[in-house]
Amino acid sequence: MEFVLTSGVVADIDGFRCLTLDLPPGAKVHGDRAYTDYQEEDLLWVAGGIKVQAQRKANTKRRVAPWPEALARPVRQRVESTFSQLEALLPRHIHAVTSQGLVLKVVCFLLAVSFGYLN
Repeated sequence: MEFVLTSGVVADIDGFRCLTLDLPPGAKVHGDRAYTDYQEEDLLWVAGGIKVQAQRKANTKRRVAPWPEALARPVRQRVESTFSQLEALLPRHIHAVTSQGLVLKVVCFLLAVSFGYLN
């Protein structure tokens, strides 16, 4: 699992670019409409055979056939549901004096929640 913490003003695609994506060739990365960056998609495909399957807007330059879109939709919905569940578990306020302290608390929280799914 890999994640990056960014502030709310950072666009999703910019946060995506911060990931190292240490994935095997042929891996697929699912994303919503915010992850449409054709240059980044091409770079990942050429560099590592990584396929970015982003949901496309109606006016997209790269259309996707309806059947792959329908197959990817449940994966994206599961990711969105998981984020909603994590958000519900997070406290409303996290007291941290430094940015490193905030990152430490969030990472520890995610680790603790993941232990809960091991049973």
